[in-house]
Amino acid sequence: MKKLEQRRELRNKGKLPVELGSGKGVTRDFSSSGIYFETDRSFSPGQAIEFTIVLRHIDPNSPVRLKCQGEIVRVEEDGSIMGVAAAIDSYTLEDTHQ
Repeated sequence: MKKLEQRRELRNKGKLPVELGSGKGVTRDFSSSGIYFETDRSFSPGQAIEFTIVLRHIDPNSPVRLKCQGEIVRVEEDGSIMGVAAAIDSYTLEDTHQ
């Protein structure tokens, strides 16, 4: 049986640093409405999440930080690594030039 595509936006593949409240992760793919990242932290579907995606390639001396709020939609465990899919509800650019 063919799985239906549930994504609303085209996904971009890439490894970007993700900062979590008390941990870190790295993206596998992302769009303006969702993200999939890997981490050693544990999450549960339906859980609210806040995280920051660090965009170092824009300006290595002053990376752009994208602060996101969303909800966990899926978790895939692979040993000590957790794959986390989250819907992004809102995001803001953090001002790093203060």
